[in-house]
Amino acid sequence: MATDFQPLYVLASGLYYQNRKMETITNNLANVNTNGFKRDLLSAMAYPTKDSRKEVFTKENNPLRASNNFIYPVMGKRKIDLSEGDLIKTDNPLDVALNGEGFFTVRVGNKTLYTRDGHFTVDKNGYLVTQSGYKVLGEDGPIYIGRRNLTGIKIAKDGSIYANGTKIGKLKIVNLKELKKFGENLFEGKPVKAQNYTVIQGYLEGSNVNPVKEMVEMIKTVRVYESYANGMKALDENNSKLINGILKA
Repeated sequence: MATDFQPLYVLASGLYYQNRKMETITNNLANVNTNGFKRDLLSAMAYPTKDSRKEVFTKENNPLRASNNFIYPVMGKRKIDLSEGDLIKTDNPLDVALNGEGFFTVRVGNKTLYTRDGHFTVDKNGYLVTQSGYKVLGEDGPIYIGRRNLTGIKIAKDGSIYANGTKIGKLKIVNLKELKKFGENLFEGKPVKAQNYTVIQGYLEGSNVNPVKEMVEMIKTVRVYESYANGMKALDENNSKLINGILKA
């Protein structure tokens, strides 16, 4: 009797997956202008019904029966696309972009987190911070800029920061293992040494979201969602006719 509900389970899991996919696409599009944003990708796995995976077939679980061969689309892993965004020239001496691997290191409360957004500024105490006010960390801790004339600030390709020719710090740039998103365009993970990168002063890395591709994917997702919804509607109408027929018999 359980197999009678399999079409409903298949359609419901398909609807759920398409709904989650739409949420992912919408979030990507919402961050198309977010510096250093990395788009999310949602994968699905095909999961066969229990009956269709049995090795010994009887009349009831014979895989040639349509009701025993449904494939459930279930949620796979959410992946992060780490491809680089385009470089945007700003000529702001405190704006920096990473060409290649790595993440900038920031202090958020008592946590150490990471970002590709190099749109930095100086807080009221003279420390280099993100636009959200989180301190940017150097290899020796928070980076103190002070009240210097920012035109005298030079940031080298290796992340070393100079003020009028004097080195005042070096950006702490790392790679991450077990990478995952934390929120607020920040990441968390296990830091390891980054090597293949170049720091570019006066530029920002844009989002790696391609709005045209995301819109095309959104249209596809809406159409698939509608197909699942129409299938559920048809199934419901068919079941209603069947029940009414039995009651009238």
